[in-house]
Amino acid sequence: MGWLCVLIVVGFVGLMMLAAARSARAERERVDRLYHWAAAAGWRVYHRSDAPWTDRLPGGHRHGIDISLVGRLGGHWVTVAEYSYQTFHTRSSGDSTVTDTTTHRYVVTVVHLDRQYPPLEVRAQGMWSLLGRALFGDRKTATGNPLFDCTFRIDAGDPAYAKAMVGPHLIEAHVAGAVPLWSLAGTDLLTYVPNAQLHDPRAIPGYAAPLLRVADLLGHREFGSLWNSDQSR
Repeated sequence: MGWLCVLIVVGFVGLMMLAAARSARAERERVDRLYHWAAAAGWRVYHRSDAPWTDRLPGGHRHGIDISLVGRLGGHWVTVAEYSYQTFHTRSSGDSTVTDTTTHRYVVTVVHLDRQYPPLEVRAQGMWSLLGRALFGDRKTATGNPLFDCTFRIDAGDPAYAKAMVGPHLIEAHVAGAVPLWSLAGTDLLTYVPNAQLHDPRAIPGYAAPLLRVADLLGHREFGSLWNSDQSR
């Protein structure tokens, strides 16, 4: 019986080691595919880089970029990156305490614009936002399009700036579900997809395309010039 237990344990450990080796090999092959695609497309690959736009991601982990690819698409420099952060939950298990770790993964797309802009964001309306709208009326950044204003909200310091940048064509694209939620600060226009990884590099242009459409539909570009002038004073 004792030898049988030993054999079971050894077999279990062997299976775990085999599974870990297969997982590591699959990860190397996945990263190799990203490198080969980037080389063919003229893009660059970076590991464990950081960027200021991570402050706008869930978790806000400055060093959470695992791998990023940077290249030109649609007349813009574009970054498509894998980002992750961890949360920890402590629970009781009998007489001991166990800490569970959850890793949250995202594919992030950033379109790098050619000038600086004040912060601006289009996000989904939450329950409290809808309640506040019902009690106190529309926010100053409301667009007047009832379908858009019931589903989305615009966050910006200046309502005139928000309405100029998020014009009718971009509003219609949001209502049609043709563009993602996004945020803009400085030169970085950003969106992200939760629970995602870059398994197939051929999907990279597809991640970027909806945000590139946002970049093309943004309103009066002179706001960027005015912002640059204010910053230089």
